[in-house]
Amino acid sequence: MGNPLRVILSAGQITDIERAEALIKDQPAEFIVADKGYDSDAFVETISAQGAQPVIPPRSNRINPRSFILLVPLFGWLN
Repeated sequence: MGNPLRVILSAGQITDIERAEALIKDQPAEFIVADKGYDSDAFVETISAQGAQPVIPPRSNRINPRSFILLVPLFGWLN
């Protein structure tokens, strides 16, 4: 857990979300954990279509906030 499975290099002006679908393509997973920068309806749909559960906190400016699983107990041992 925590090791990169795939790396995609892109130009500096390309945002991470533009390459996100390519990163998770054909990667079996129960959960996809990402930060707020990956909170887009299209990406969440892609994750769900692959049979995984998105664990992405919603952006604060989201018009229709969605719920997400908070993994605080999982990361609590890192402190």
